[in-house]
Amino acid sequence: MTFLLPKFLHIGSMFLATALAVGPLVVFTLILRTGDAHAIRRVFQFTEPVGRAVGICYGLGTLFGIIAALTGSIDLTARWLLTAYVIVVLLRVNGLYAERWMRKVKAATAFSAGSNLEAELATWQRSMVPLWSIAAAVGLTLAVVFVMVVKPTVW
Repeated sequence: MTFLLPKFLHIGSMFLATALAVGPLVVFTLILRTGDAHAIRRVFQFTEPVGRAVGICYGLGTLFGIIAALTGSIDLTARWLLTAYVIVVLLRVNGLYAERWMRKVKAATAFSAGSNLEAELATWQRSMVPLWSIAAAVGLTLAVVFVMVVKPTVW
């Protein structure tokens, strides 16, 4: 196997994973900001399937990255690559953080008719948690792309 195919599959999988991670996160947040309980309830039903797709794509991207490194004679313990590993772990932690707040929003929409749905959603509508989640996803994604392209020696 040549280096080019696994490298292409690694980059493609990671771009797809990033698109599926960041794009829907922005859309979910924008819909949450509307305060429309029906729209929020409907859209937040898709958080788990989207999350699974993101996990699959990141997993495939990681696998293809390892294959690419091995076929391209890249040292898996190179400092720039170790830096990328740390950033990817931070991306996963942010993904868990996002899944947590989205689960809470989804649970808030499942209240019975006599509950205080509007107040619960209003709290989430004003919350900075989704915005921090988006900012972290974007910042960490840019950081890992920088490390993978520039291959800096940070330490």
